[in-house]
Amino acid sequence: MYDIIIRGGTVVDGTGAAPHRADVAISAGKIAAIGTIDGAAREVIEAEGALVTPGFIDIHTHYDGQFIWDDTLEPSFSNGVTTAIAGNCGVGFAPVQQKDRTRLVEMMEGVEDIPGIVLDEGLDWSWTSFPDYLDRLDRRRYTMDVAAHLPHAPLRVFVMGDRGLAHEPANDDDLAEMQRVVREAMAAGAVGVSGSRILEHKSSKGEFVPGTFAEDRELIAIAEAMGETGKGVFQIVPLGCSGDTVGTQIPTEERLSEHDRFERIAEACGRPVTYLLHSHNHAPEEWREMIAASEAAQRRGLDIHPQVAARGVGLLLSLDGYHIFQARPSYMAIAHLPRAERAAAMRVPERRAAILSEANVGPDEAPTRRILGLAERFAQVLDRFYVMQPPVNYEPDESLRLDRIATATGRTMDEVLYDTLADGDGSRMVADFAMNYTGGNLDSVHDMLAHPDTISGLGDGGAHLLMVCDAAMTTFHLSFWARDRSRGPTLPVEAMVAKLTGKSAEVYGLHDRGVIAVGKRADINVIDFEKLDSEMPEMVFDLPLGSGRLVQRATGYRATMVNGVVTRRNDLDTGARPGRLVRAGHAEAA
Repeated sequence: MYDIIIRGGTVVDGTGAAPHRADVAISAGKIAAIGTIDGAAREVIEAEGALVTPGFIDIHTHYDGQFIWDDTLEPSFSNGVTTAIAGNCGVGFAPVQQKDRTRLVEMMEGVEDIPGIVLDEGLDWSWTSFPDYLDRLDRRRYTMDVAAHLPHAPLRVFVMGDRGLAHEPANDDDLAEMQRVVREAMAAGAVGVSGSRILEHKSSKGEFVPGTFAEDRELIAIAEAMGETGKGVFQIVPLGCSGDTVGTQIPTEERLSEHDRFERIAEACGRPVTYLLHSHNHAPEEWREMIAASEAAQRRGLDIHPQVAARGVGLLLSLDGYHIFQARPSYMAIAHLPRAERAAAMRVPERRAAILSEANVGPDEAPTRRILGLAERFAQVLDRFYVMQPPVNYEPDESLRLDRIATATGRTMDEVLYDTLADGDGSRMVADFAMNYTGGNLDSVHDMLAHPDTISGLGDGGAHLLMVCDAAMTTFHLSFWARDRSRGPTLPVEAMVAKLTGKSAEVYGLHDRGVIAVGKRADINVIDFEKLDSEMPEMVFDLPLGSGRLVQRATGYRATMVNGVVTRRNDLDTGARPGRLVRAGHAEAA
């Protein structure tokens, strides 16, 4: 008697092998048999016409805080994710001394756009060391398994205090203590270490994140300590990674020199290194040179993997998120209204004329300095924004760009944006694809995803809550790249599944999951491929203190299971919470 039989599905096993029809039997949380299965089961999931895939492994999230107060972990949950890894980009909440808690909140607020008031309310700070933090996560249960890197910024502040915040070079004693903390974190089950050198990453106080200017010897010391444990991945954000987003355009030769640093880190740790890679409008072929450098490093035995997104990376403007009118007096007068009432008020001709004609208030009168700064920045690049409309399309026709609509309708881009946001109940949005959308298409993303050395990531679940919802990219891998794309070549469904499952599991040493094979964990998705789709992003208000965040749910998941327990059935939460902390290198992840 099996626990579950998934009967008659098309198995896409996560290895990149061709799909094949088979039944899958599950017992005691493991895959017990694959093939034609005649035995009985307590539950049968009919999968005729559906894909049966491993559960998706999202290697790039920022649920570090959300892990503490939320057991659902949307939007990853409704998009087939069964393992989520946090602690990316060098920011997080452990290790930490009590006196530095506020500084870590300010870093996460500035870098990942998670409101400080949400973190202040949601975090209980029942930890000091990184093992303490993992123990805190280990006491909770989730819809999926969770794991975390040790982030460089809190490590540096924990060891160096104010000197770390002031970007002073680490001395020999500092490096020795950092290495001790790294070894301690890895022994406790950290999946690796993360760092960042991107200049745009600043705290909510405008301060550069500790570690941004760390000398190579500091990065090497950390890498060596991680490598001594025989496990872990070193994840790093390169200099100039978001160049098109905020206008910092790093010369290609300087970006390529970053790869030399990654190679030194890989040599020091003897472990996988993954760095973020995008295509940029100002240097549309640079990504090819970075991948070529990674290929050369791989040939020399260095395990280096560019980490790429499945679609354009940018931001959304919405009435309940950020937009260019937030610091104009006549809009501020109605900003307190519920969204639908606010949209209706915006459509009153006199108010529309007033808001469109007004300048922003000064810094002391603005809702916040951040809102004022973003409003001014977005107003300068409106010609990059596209109107989003159902069905959601991440490779839209150029006729949907604000400047094209403005020309066609005799309005300004400000007017087009205003009328879009004020339409209906105020739920409409516009999207900027600042990176990965070179030439007005996703051809560069296709080529990056097709490369055997790249891994899929950058969903950023739990971060950029009011302007980004990229955690739904897991669904997009399949629905768009393996089925729907009309403006260029597609990719095989087995390749896309492997990017989300087996490849990530291999790089992160999660050998108990990521493929459909006998003896592996029954982390599985049963997907109605023809119905698989992403809903429009929407703002929900379910964070601590009722704060808002963007979510993007999916349809088409007949079932998602973690460790053999069904967590979603026909796109609905079953209420089961089998997920737990994964401690890398421990028996349950071996």
